[in-house]
Amino acid sequence: MTYNTRILKSNIKSKTTWNIINELLGKQHSTNEIPKLSIDNNHLTNQYDIADALNTYFASMVDKMNNNKLENMRHKSSSTYSYLGQGNGNHYPPMVFKSFST
Repeated sequence: MTYNTRILKSNIKSKTTWNIINELLGKQHSTNEIPKLSIDNNHLTNQYDIADALNTYFASMVDKMNNNKLENMRHKSSSTYSYLGQGNGNHYPPMVFKSFST
């Protein structure tokens, strides 16, 4: 069957066209499955165990990043407040908000 015939007989022509292009380029369909995952000499092959291990890892990374962010914010805020607390007088006039309308 020619490429043109395959495309004409297809219900989803764009998909069939891309399948033909990928065949011609020698591209194979990739799988989303991870065949094996090794963590601390523990070899996981069950897809649910692998998914659970990856979830645990990425969840712990988020916790670490959040804790690190909080520590940085505490350090920055304390240094900011100490800087402001030194106070060499207020060099800027106070802000005054006036009412206005469109």
